[in-house]
Amino acid sequence: MKPLGKIAVPWAWHLGIVGIIIFDVVAAITMLTLMPNSMPARVNSGLVALGGSYAPPMSQESLIAKVIAGAVLILVISVGISMLISEQSKSLAADHPEASAVQIARRWASLNNIQSCIGWFSFFLAAILSISSLRLNSPGMTSNFEMAAYVIAVIVLAWTLMVSLRRGQLIIDRAIPVGEDDSELKWGIIYHDASDKRIFVELDDGYTTVVNMARGGAWVLLAVMVLPAIAIVGWVLLES
Repeated sequence: MKPLGKIAVPWAWHLGIVGIIIFDVVAAITMLTLMPNSMPARVNSGLVALGGSYAPPMSQESLIAKVIAGAVLILVISVGISMLISEQSKSLAADHPEASAVQIARRWASLNNIQSCIGWFSFFLAAILSISSLRLNSPGMTSNFEMAAYVIAVIVLAWTLMVSLRRGQLIIDRAIPVGEDDSELKWGIIYHDASDKRIFVELDDGYTTVVNMARGGAWVLLAVMVLPAIAIVGWVLLES
């Protein structure tokens, strides 16, 4: 079987986040320059959302730090995950000598599927948080309706990510079907076997139970677990 190449890091999307950060900095400085008397006297530090009450006085540095915080955090996390996937993809055969060619190919394709979604998801998430941060720290009040719209946008984006990952995995199943000798594919905590009708699968060690991500019910379960957490995190970030 032809050796599988290293999965590329989606640098274009990550550079897009850098562009968002630069835009945030320029927008923050412009607001302070053109409307200094209309700006809030203090900038919410974010501790208010966690039960605190400290808010530092308005300054160019504190405003910029507040506006770019979400985008910078997303950039660091997404670049780290992308580089980790890229490095892991080039040594799959060496790291899993017991795996068959089909298993290696499916693992590589699944990593590539994840990598292809990380870029656009992180870019649009950074854009949503940046827009909301600029609005919250700009002159004028932000309505509850607008705040709710930002949180809903984050939830919709997360759901789109899950649907895209699911669709990509189905394409992998059709392109690289599971053979009889490859029916159990154990990828750490990820288990994907379209021929297995179970949602919860007990592995051979008898101590580990995983979720079969080839079943639609597993994705519903994941949505029920993840989406509320994303909504809460999004609300905290936007409130801060």
